[in-house]
Order: sequence, then structure tokens, then C-alpha cells
Amino acid sequence: MSFVLFVAGERPCRADLYARRLAATLGAAVVPIAGGAPVADGDVRGPARAEWEALEADARPLIAGTVLSAFAPMATVFAERRAAILIHEPPASAPGCTDAAWAVPAASEKEALALAPLILASSEAAADAIAVGAAVPRERITVVEPPTPELARAHGAGGGETVILAPDTGVTEHAHAVLFRALAGLLDLEWRLCIAGPTAEDPCKAATLAALAARFGLATRVSSAFRADDADEKALWLRSDLFATAAVSLGYGMATAAAMKRGLPVAIAGDAKSAPAIPAAAGAIAPPDDHVQLAKALRRLIFDRDLRASMAEAAWQAGKLLPTEKDVRERLLAALS
Repeated sequence: MSFVLFVAGERPCRADLYARRLAATLGAAVVPIAGGAPVADGDVRGPARAEWEALEADARPLIAGTVLSAFAPMATVFAERRAAILIHEPPASAPGCTDAAWAVPAASEKEALALAPLILASSEAAADAIAVGAAVPRERITVVEPPTPELARAHGAGGGETVILAPDTGVTEHAHAVLFRALAGLLDLEWRLCIAGPTAEDPCKAATLAALAARFGLATRVSSAFRADDADEKALWLRSDLFATAAVSLGYGMATAAAMKRGLPVAIAGDAKSAPAIPAAAGAIAPPDDHVQLAKALRRLIFDRDLRASMAEAAWQAGKLLPTEKDVRERLLAALS
């Protein structure tokens, strides 16, 4: 049996990364759907139907959540083709999405989810939200965390100041504000925050982030990293001392998993059910939007170098236990059997 993954076709996107990582463990063919999914209109549904009808008889279709609405007309034969839906996070919870923007896709997605024989979700939080929001029996949803690739261990900045790495991809302005508010109370300590992601490539977003940092008195403490290539990204991770984010997502925290895989202590404000398993010795999880608790965790990590070294070792060891490609493949084949 072969597998075919359908994903959004405009360009690889964060929401599709989960589906792509799972599909890669199966050696699945990847078929982008032209037209700019997930908008549920004829421009998307036409190419989706054409690709569906072109499937080989023994091909098992895997459908990324980003294009689910485009495949809604084929939902009546999902069971016959043993289709599986791969969802990183429910669309209505995706950063930057509004209820109005997703009104049509949400209706068609619920229709498709109701007929899907198997739904794969990236986290317990995502699975719970799908079950409630789409009225899908929880037993039809299997949580399969994505694999985390092998990554080199971070060695830190090696200077007097602590370098904090925070992700930008998929992070809202509100989430950045929560992190900035937490750091605004730590100006008595020596640290620097580096926002890693596409911000520096987007002048408007970079200006917004700079203005936000200035509002909290952090203009000289916050910088955006221009991620020109893989070498720059790797160097940025290697010279960081700890990882922090206040991004709230129902999807699995792949950036947090990558931080642990690199041996970085983590301090996050978010839902523990969407994060990889973080031992207390390796980091701290504050409730969503709780900048006070996040600030306390960061203060300890910045101030106490010995504690930070101990937590870095614990994070490195915990990172070794994260799902590998082999682990995910075995879990996927069991779920798809």
C-alpha cells in the first residue's frame, strides 16, 4: 500500500509542517492542491477533486487539515478509501484567524470530519478541541506527536549576558506582548532576547515588533534574527542559552520540542496539553497569558547559572525521549491498520 498526502499548494506553511513530517515517516507522496487552500471555493475544490480522482486504487489518502474543506465533497467516500485527516490544530484556533474568516471552511470541515474514519491530531489539546467543536467521537481521534529531528546541542552565548531565543513563526502580537511584559520586570538582569523567524524579512511586522518592544522599554534588549539559510538558523540556536515563548496554540509545540532536543531550558506560558512532555527539572510552564509566573521562571533561569546548566542537561536528556521518525512511523502504521 502507498500513501498520498494532500497539502496546501501556495507554499509550505507552518500548519502543514505537522502533516508533512508524519507523511515523511511513511514515505508518502506529497500532492499540493493549487488555488490557495483552505478557502472553500471552486478554485480549490476543482483541483482537489481532480487529484482525488487520479489516486491509484491502492493509494491511501492522507489529508492535511489546511485543505480539508476542499475535500468536503468527497467526504462520502472517505470510509471507502480509508482516508485519514491530519490536523495540527483546529483552524478556528490558528493564530491570526477569525471566526468570520473561517465561517465557510468550518462548516465544510465539520461535514468532512463527521465522515472521516480516522483523524490524527498533533496533541491532546487539539484532539479535545476537535471532538468538541466538530462533535466527533473522541475514539475516532488518535494523537500522534510529530517526530523531532536529531539536532546539535546548544553551547550558549558564552558571554556575560543570557541570550533568550523566542520563536516568531505562528506567534501573535499578543503572545509577544505577554513575553515582553514578563521581561520588562527583569531589566536588572543581563539578558538579550532574539526573535527567530520571518519577522526581519517583513518590514511591516518588524516595525510592529520594534514598536511593541519600545512600548515595554525593551528597545535595546530585543532583536530579530534574519534567517537567511539553514546555517544561520543553526548558529542562532547553538549560541542561545534558553528558550521562551508565550504563544498559545492547541497544536503540538514543535519549536519547544526542538529547544529541548538542543538542550535548552524552556520557559513557556501556554497549555501543557499542547506542549511536549517537559520535566520540572528541564523548564517551567506558566498558565496562558500569565506574565507574572513566566517572569518568575525567567528570573530564576537568567540569574542562576548553575540552575540553568542543570536544567539544560535535564532538557537534553528529555529531548532524547521525544518521538523519533521510527517511533512515529510505528504509531502511524498501528493507527492506520
